Amino acid sequence: MKGEKKERWMELCEQAANEQDSEKLIELAKEIDRLLEEKKRRLRVLRQRETEKAV
Repeated sequence: MKGEKKERWMELCEQAANEQDSEKLIELAKEIDRLLEEKKRRLRVLRQRETEKAV
């Protein structure tokens, strides 16, 4: 985490930890999963670019 910036998926995890409604919890989990998949794709692209620069 850079400085005080908290990523959205972390905020949603905090909400999910306290959520009592099972439907809302499911929706939070889906959104967390979506955001983490996006982050994984972005990191994969960055790593690939760094590898290409090193060659």
